[in-house]
Amino acid sequence: MVNKQTAKIPHKGVIAIVLSSTFLFTFSQFLLITAYPTIMEEFNVNATQIQWLTTAFLLTTVVFIPMTGYLSNTFSSRALVIFSMIMLVIGTMVGFIAPNFITLILSRIIQAVGAGIMLPLVQVILLSIFPYEKRGFAMGLLGAVVNVAPASAPSISGIVIDLLNWRALHLIMLLLVLVVFLFALFYMKNVTEQQISKLDMISIVLSGIGFVSIIFGMSNVSILGFGHWRVIVPIVLGGLALTVFIKRQLRLELPVLNLRLFQKKTFLLSVILIFINMMLLLSTETILPMFSQDVLGTSAFLSGFVLVPGTILLSIMTIISGNLYDNYGGRRIAIIGFTLIMLSTFLLSTVSMHQSPYLIMVYFCLFMLGFGLTLMPLVTVSVNALNNSEIPHGSAIVNTARQFGMAFGVIVLTTVISITTNQMDVPYKVATYWGSTYAFIIMGVLAFIGACLSLLLNEDRDREVIETEDD
Repeated sequence: MVNKQTAKIPHKGVIAIVLSSTFLFTFSQFLLITAYPTIMEEFNVNATQIQWLTTAFLLTTVVFIPMTGYLSNTFSSRALVIFSMIMLVIGTMVGFIAPNFITLILSRIIQAVGAGIMLPLVQVILLSIFPYEKRGFAMGLLGAVVNVAPASAPSISGIVIDLLNWRALHLIMLLLVLVVFLFALFYMKNVTEQQISKLDMISIVLSGIGFVSIIFGMSNVSILGFGHWRVIVPIVLGGLALTVFIKRQLRLELPVLNLRLFQKKTFLLSVILIFINMMLLLSTETILPMFSQDVLGTSAFLSGFVLVPGTILLSIMTIISGNLYDNYGGRRIAIIGFTLIMLSTFLLSTVSMHQSPYLIMVYFCLFMLGFGLTLMPLVTVSVNALNNSEIPHGSAIVNTARQFGMAFGVIVLTTVISITTNQMDVPYKVATYWGSTYAFIIMGVLAFIGACLSLLLNEDRDREVIETEDD
């Protein structure tokens, strides 16, 4: 249950700590993307295998995020923040000394344990501090942190890789993490109230098996094809596990994830839109640096630098979109945002093999302009469709959708590129170009679907229901 008294207290130190921690977790998630070609060469792994540095991180967070409702109700926010930061410290140290690719993946899993707790927890903390009428601003503030980190990480890592090496990324990251950890240790306060809760381990196992199996099966498509048993069996197993998981949550008195929240149509629709949005974000930020280096022949630094202006624009638009939401609601903003994303991805599909990488920079700015108008307003729409007591579970559901959406999108769209590369009897550069073009077209279609679904948002209906329930 959210502490209503804390809504009137600014808690500036707590806000600074949780936002800084969230930035570092999100930053670490995207830090190695620009380093993929270098890591592939050092550890002798292919394009499909290297994606597991991202996929392992995302899947681990998907396993831990459903526990957020239980953890928020059982432990203090201070204890959870400190534990999360400890995991980030350990994971970063393991990544720095990793002697092989498996160890590097292990470091990502350790980091992701902390991220799986911290990413949904920050929403619960902010919503316990800010009053209802300021939630748009609060989510805009969080968005400025969460959205800037993935866009800035590739460009910064590109500079470090060109000057030093990929291991130096972990060392720099470790120094930043230790500073925030010390601040959390001495200044973090508890701003949530605990209540009786229960963790159903069977549900956790089922959700873990479900999400991991589906992603594992899909990741094998590019290598083995759709008909191979190592594709079919994991996907079927994952589907069955998630089906049992869903049925179990609907039967349990204290579920791990309160899936009954999906009975609220606005919440359900906003979660679907957030899933689509996150598919588009990580896919674009993964494909563009690879497209720049492998097709346009740019350096690691330049492939990351083309994302910088979009990063700056996103940081501005996220704050603006939070204020726009407080004044106009999320429906109109989401429609405009998805339309801009659709336009940008279709434009990216028209980039030729001989054009300047700075054209990608312009189109990516348009993409980030649209993204800045969609994600955090949609997150605010989702939490505003809930009662205060439902927010911990709602936050866990939203963040599960975000992380699984990123993993799902990267696997699907990089598989499109890999299949195209393997099947076309042309040079690798040409095949990669066409695979990336097809991927951008698919993303444009997804953005169009997002714009159409945004038309169905009806925030007033659920707000009236909530006010009646609170009364």
